[in-house]
Amino acid sequence: MEKELKLKGLVFYITTDVNQLPSYGENVVAIVLDDEWSRIPRYFDKVKAIFKCYGVSPMLGCNLLFNPSYLNLLTTLRFIKICIIGLPGLLKYRFSRFRSAVTKAKSGPIYDIPLGYYKQIELPIRDISKRIYDISFDGSLVNHTYSIRSFKYWLQDPKIISRKKMLESVQKLMITNPSLNIKLTITNGFHTTNNTDSKRYSEDMMNTKICLIPRGATFETYRFFEALRYGCIVVTEALPSRWFYDGSPVIHIKQWGELGRLLEKIEDETFLQEMHQKSVDWWDEKCSESAVGKFIASKLNP
Repeated sequence: MEKELKLKGLVFYITTDVNQLPSYGENVVAIVLDDEWSRIPRYFDKVKAIFKCYGVSPMLGCNLLFNPSYLNLLTTLRFIKICIIGLPGLLKYRFSRFRSAVTKAKSGPIYDIPLGYYKQIELPIRDISKRIYDISFDGSLVNHTYSIRSFKYWLQDPKIISRKKMLESVQKLMITNPSLNIKLTITNGFHTTNNTDSKRYSEDMMNTKICLIPRGATFETYRFFEALRYGCIVVTEALPSRWFYDGSPVIHIKQWGELGRLLEKIEDETFLQEMHQKSVDWWDEKCSESAVGKFIASKLNP
C-alpha cells in the first residue's frame, strides 16, 4: 500500500474493535479484520475511511419460500438476528451519508476487503496434475460444545448442518467412486491449531486439486482465500456480492447433494488446468497482499 499511497501523515489502526479506536481524525484509517456480524463501526464519522472484512451488508444466501429446509430456516433466522443487531448503526450510517451528499459534510466511507488467509505457510505452487488428493476438506464441524441443557445444543446452527451434509455427500462419493483419492480431516475447532497443524494443513491443501469450502458461521471463510492462493479448484456455497468475489473462478453449489453431479466436469484435466491457473491469477490480481494494498491506496489517494 505504501508504494502506491500519495498521502502523508496517515495513521492506520488494524483492529477487531467496531466500537472505538485509540484516536480519531481526518488522518485516521481503520482496517477492521474480524466482525462476522457485519456491523458498521461506531466511529465511521470520526475517521477518514474504514476498510472492513465481512462488509456491512449481511447476506441471506437462500430462499426459504422456494427451497424450504431446516438449514435455510436457521440461515434465515440468523440473517434476521444480524439485521436487527446492525439496524441502528445502518440507519445512522445511511443518514450520515445522505447528509454528507446534501451538506458536503465529511463522513468516512466504508470499503470491503477480503479476509485473506489465516493459518497458511508460504509454499511454492504445485502443478494441479501433480497433486495427490482429488478432493479434500480440512476443518471443524463445531467450534463450541454446548451443554445438553442448552437451547443451542438442540437447535444446532447453519455451519454444523451444512458441513454435515457436505460430509455425507463426500462419504457417498468415497463409496461410489473408490478410485478418487479423498482427504477428510476433522479438527476440534478453528482456534485450536498450532504451528505443526498449520504446516500439515498447508501441505495437504497444496496437494489438493478440488477444495471443498462449506460455510462457517457466515458464508465467508478464510479457506476460500487459502484455496485460491494455492491454486485449488474451489467448490463453495453462496457468496455475497463484493468486488473480490464477483466473477471469481469458483464452482458454486446450491446444496452439497449436488457434489456427485460435478464429478464429470471436475475430472476433466483441461478444465482443472484452466481453473487452477484462473485461481492463482485471481488471488494475485484481487486478493493478495499487493492487490489489497493497491485497492486501499486507490481509495485513499486524492
